[in-house]
Amino acid sequence: MIYDGLGQIGLYRGLFRGLDVLIDWLGENDLNDLPLGRTEILGKKVFINKMNANTRTFENGRFETHRRYMDVQVDLEGAENFKTTPGKIEYTGEFDVEGDKGFGHETPDNHDLIDGTLKNGHFALFMIGEAHMPNLVCDGAEPGTITKVCVKILGDQFWGED
Repeated sequence: MIYDGLGQIGLYRGLFRGLDVLIDWLGENDLNDLPLGRTEILGKKVFINKMNANTRTFENGRFETHRRYMDVQVDLEGAENFKTTPGKIEYTGEFDVEGDKGFGHETPDNHDLIDGTLKNGHFALFMIGEAHMPNLVCDGAEPGTITKVCVKILGDQFWGED
C-alpha cells in the first residue's frame, strides 16, 4: 500500500506504467470535474470509477482483493476509514474473474490490521493481491454517503495482453 497526499503522487513516478499514466493525466485534469461513472484514461489499462458510496461499520465490511488491477482510492466529498492486512483472509465465495474481485474476512489468527483515513486530498494505492476494506465509517461519525473515485490500474505484467 502507498498512502500519501494526492499532491505528492508524482513522487511515485516510475513504479508502474499505469501509475505514470495517471500522474500525467492528473497534471491536466481535476478528479472533481468528472461525472459519476466510468471515465477511461487509457482504455482497460487505466480508468476511473467515480461514485457515491455508503460508509459502513467494520462489522458490516469485508476485505476485497484483485488479481489484475491495483486500486487508487481518493475521497472527493466526505471521509472514510479503510483497513488493509498483510495477514491471511478467508474468502467468502468464488473469485469473480470477470470483475477481478474476491471478498473475505480476516482469519481468526490474523490480528495484523492496518488503519488509514481518506480525506483532505489523501489517496491510498492498494497493490494487486493486497486485501483492503474501503468505505468504513470514520470514528465518531454515523454511516453516510461519500463521493470518491477508484482508479483501476492494470498491473504491468498484464500490459501486453489485448
